[in-house]
Amino acid sequence: MAKGLNRVMRPLAKGVALVVLGTAMQGMLPESVSSTFSLIPTAQAAEEKKRETRRTPALREATYKRLAEAQELVDLKDYAGADQVLVELLERRGLNAYEIASAYNMRAFVSFSNEDYPGAIAAYEGVLSQSPEIPEALEQSALYSLGQLYFVQEDYTKAINYLNRWFEVTENPGPQPYMFLAQAYYQLEQYTKVPEIVQQAMDVAVARDQEIKENWWLLSRAAYYELEDWDNVVRILEVLVRDFPKKEYWIQLSGLYGQQERGKDQIAAIWTAYVQGMLDQEREILNVSGLLLQEEVPYFAALILSESMEAEIVERSSKNLQMLGQAYQLAQESDKAIPVYKEAAQKSDEGELFYRLAQLYLDKDQCKNAVEASDEAIKKGGIDDKLGDLQLVKGMCQFELKEYAAAIESFNKGIRATEDESDLRSLRQWKRYVEGEKARDDELKRAAARG
Repeated sequence: MAKGLNRVMRPLAKGVALVVLGTAMQGMLPESVSSTFSLIPTAQAAEEKKRETRRTPALREATYKRLAEAQELVDLKDYAGADQVLVELLERRGLNAYEIASAYNMRAFVSFSNEDYPGAIAAYEGVLSQSPEIPEALEQSALYSLGQLYFVQEDYTKAINYLNRWFEVTENPGPQPYMFLAQAYYQLEQYTKVPEIVQQAMDVAVARDQEIKENWWLLSRAAYYELEDWDNVVRILEVLVRDFPKKEYWIQLSGLYGQQERGKDQIAAIWTAYVQGMLDQEREILNVSGLLLQEEVPYFAALILSESMEAEIVERSSKNLQMLGQAYQLAQESDKAIPVYKEAAQKSDEGELFYRLAQLYLDKDQCKNAVEASDEAIKKGGIDDKLGDLQLVKGMCQFELKEYAAAIESFNKGIRATEDESDLRSLRQWKRYVEGEKARDDELKRAAARG
């Protein structure tokens, strides 16, 4: 895998833990526990009793009053007072299993509210110690809450254990518990289990006509990434750009297409991100332009660069202008390439760009400009390895301007400056030719003078 893509993908893979956990913790202990101990109307209590599948002892009036007292203190956020009431209640003899479990359940809420997670865990263990003589709903709540709490404590093995126990006693669970379980396996680096469990969550959501959330796909993608299952990473990214179109997904998808040598798809993905206005950083524009040049699509590279420079997203630096000039040149847009190269050359500290500019002028038969650009290239320097070729270009242009002596001088300078056999051969051939043309021109001038 390319290092660049790793830099993009790795932080996202690590960040999934926080994203999914944040969702999983929604509606955790405070809501579930407080609803358990809110004063329930008689009719609702009767309906709850009908739904029970176990025979459980009754909650006696004296215990109910103490729990109600603790509930009132909880509502006032007097957690210390509520806990004291519950401690005193648990010290009483003769409490049945349901009464003990109810007191522990409320203590769990109090501990959680004080961010005393070990205390909350101990209290929920107290609830489960009274099973099976407690309502199934109470047992299920304790199991699920313990799974969450152990997750918070980063004891993922115990979190998985309690979640699996919860699944065993729960009918028709919703999608979120599956996501919670998948996240725990991800934290244990048991990546092969994660996508299957996430798919279960998705299947449940579809069956219930619920939306499939973005972070579910992210968790699966992260697992496949760790497994280096790039086909599935691509598959999920294709879903993400369709349903949750974001810049980073398009960039990642384009990068993976490149890794799979799917050049056309790679360009299509990144181009889509551009036309949707998602690429708003200089680095992104330059990367896209480089990719388009690499894949031999110079026209679009030039278009992106020129538009981004006009929008002041990309700086008109010598280096960036050079890329734009190259794009125009490869796209056969010499008239557009010349002013860009000229601006880039003026901003450069070396003569390389003036050298290229001289060649462009020669191709366009702008010989005077070519000679001037050659002189600027020589003046700025840094092109010793190109001096032979540059003097050849300059001499050819001087010949076209009928500056024969100057042309011969340029060829001689080129011969002295290079050891390249090809350049030497061309310089000498041109020198002999121009010397012949100069001799004929001189003879014509003498004949005209004799007249």
